[in-house]
Amino acid sequence: MFKTLLILTFTAVLSLADFLKIGDTLTPFNLPDQFDKVHTISSEKYDTFLVSFAKDTSSKVNEYLKKQDADFLEKNKIVYISDIHTMPSFVTSLFALPKMRKYKYTLMLMYEENKIFPQHDEELSIIRFKDNKVNSIEFLKEDESIDSIFN
Repeated sequence: MFKTLLILTFTAVLSLADFLKIGDTLTPFNLPDQFDKVHTISSEKYDTFLVSFAKDTSSKVNEYLKKQDADFLEKNKIVYISDIHTMPSFVTSLFALPKMRKYKYTLMLMYEENKIFPQHDEELSIIRFKDNKVNSIEFLKEDESIDSIFN
């Protein structure tokens, strides 16, 4: 019941929004993590948003994060969001979530279609904020190293 209410709230907020553009501010919203703990997502708390829309992209980010300290995302004010709305629910509950719960970092999950974060097929969206406004929007292509985001 709570998860349904959370998803409806997230959907209502995002259905009123357009994709973020340079100079936009972000209205804070809530997302669950892989343990169903709800977090408030805001540009006041996070400077960088990594948003994955594809399995290959997620795998690349996960491989990188496995090699980092457990507090890497928090220490660098980064939120990692995975859009899993197209994943069948039985796959999510039987396979994906148990795997995600083994991660040493927090992964936010979008169970509804993205209507706010700019995206390109099979690319990681990187949205950076400065003074609570979108400062840059980048896309990491499949053949690019994830190290380039942090250098």
